[in-house]
Amino acid sequence: MATKVLQRIGAAILITLGVGHLILSIIFKGPRMLDWVTQGLWAAVPLKVGTPSIEALQNAVVFWASIGSFAIPSILLGVLQWTLAGRSITPGSWLGWAVIVWFALLTLLLVPSPGILGVIAGILFLVATRQARPI
Repeated sequence: MATKVLQRIGAAILITLGVGHLILSIIFKGPRMLDWVTQGLWAAVPLKVGTPSIEALQNAVVFWASIGSFAIPSILLGVLQWTLAGRSITPGSWLGWAVIVWFALLTLLLVPSPGILGVIAGILFLVATRQARPI
């Protein structure tokens, strides 16, 4: 396969994982996220000293499971990789390894998880990098 195709498949996987995660977060925790609008965005993760209330803990959980999660960096990395592939630029193998380690840890810590797809994206990035090297 051409390096451009491998990069784009890996990028599409990352974008899909990120967008899917955000959509599910909105579906399941949307009302709590709308509360941030009325309470102020600082209510998401309050910086109060002392024992937090149950509501503050719930807000923190929703924040870290939605916009504070891996979803937005995953989308951004996928879009960047898609753009680089369009310009025939293949990043170094460090990117593939970083994505593999990141999603492997995610998969191990959060079972069950679709994080294995991120590992596959990282492998595709590594293969694309290997194919782009001159022999």
